[in-house]
Amino acid sequence: MKIVIVCAFDTYFERVRLLKKYYEEKGNEVLILSSSFSHRKKEQIQSDLVDISISTKPYYKNLSIDRLYNHYEFSSKTKEQLETIQPDLIHCLIPCNSLCKTMSEYKEKHNVKLIFDVMDLWPETMPIQTLKNHFPFTLWKNIRDRYLKNADYILCECDLFKEKLNLIHYESCSTLYWSKENLPLDSHPELSDDLEFCYLGSINHIIDIPFIVQFLKECSLYKKVRLHIIGNGENKTDWIYACLENGINVIDHKEIYDPEKKQKIFDQCHYALNVMKPSVVVGLTMKSLDYLCGSIPMINTIQGDTYTLCEEKDLGWNVDTLNYKKAAYLLCEESKECQLQRRRNCKEAYYTYFTYESFKMKLDEVYGKILHNG
Repeated sequence: MKIVIVCAFDTYFERVRLLKKYYEEKGNEVLILSSSFSHRKKEQIQSDLVDISISTKPYYKNLSIDRLYNHYEFSSKTKEQLETIQPDLIHCLIPCNSLCKTMSEYKEKHNVKLIFDVMDLWPETMPIQTLKNHFPFTLWKNIRDRYLKNADYILCECDLFKEKLNLIHYESCSTLYWSKENLPLDSHPELSDDLEFCYLGSINHIIDIPFIVQFLKECSLYKKVRLHIIGNGENKTDWIYACLENGINVIDHKEIYDPEKKQKIFDQCHYALNVMKPSVVVGLTMKSLDYLCGSIPMINTIQGDTYTLCEEKDLGWNVDTLNYKKAAYLLCEESKECQLQRRRNCKEAYYTYFTYESFKMKLDEVYGKILHNG
């Protein structure tokens, strides 16, 4: 069977790699079709993962007409490429939302199986609360919603997305969590009497920096606090200054890609920060997986799946503007054994939900249904 994986954004390439591995293990011919423009870097890119690179007009602001045009152009050109490839199955990652329309049109014309794999909700996940219900954002959202059920099957990156898209009781829909191939490294925690936090990833506009500073400042009433930052981003300098102004020491590790080096930092820290603005609609992040893989519990504000896992599996603290003072006091009073047990819980949760084996088992169910129905 010839399978094409359509993915507009390099942000999702880790998912694409696992999908490619899975489908090839089933004996299929797999082609990856993606954009030449990086949504993350805002520049032209080349990737050994991509078989067919679609040239699209660049954009430099996430809230812009140029961005929407880039998505429209990618969707249209992808449809043209498929006419040449003639696949048996299309596994299409959403967003961009316009792909829902063009892939539905292609499916209607051809005898092809179609899976939509919802990785993000645009514009819902954007911190633009006052604009989400106005044009052109309503049009952007409605293009996705109108055509989504034309697929033979819908996958969602988390249960929260199923809820937001009214797919909880839709039979042809399942949650397929983000997963990673790498397994947890040996962890040797060296936790000091001070309180040490870490943050991994991009420091961008969806991170709730004021709340993080407020929470760390509250913790500093009881213990000396240090923040370890692994990553970069446009708001990094402002965040560091805000911490220092409030008496919070910062260790800037910059970007680190070596797993062993990251693990050494995780082993120094009591908690990892998984904090986004309340207006952002997301149930699970790759950051969460990195923390769980590193066996480090979280200070979490993410709702949906992550909130539930933290609560039920004791993976850290769910905090908000109402309870953060109490949480700060209580975590400063925790015993070392309590902290170590949470680290063991994180490792167990990672093995249960987020390894390639877990990914493969869930996808086996979907793949079987697709074949059986065709």
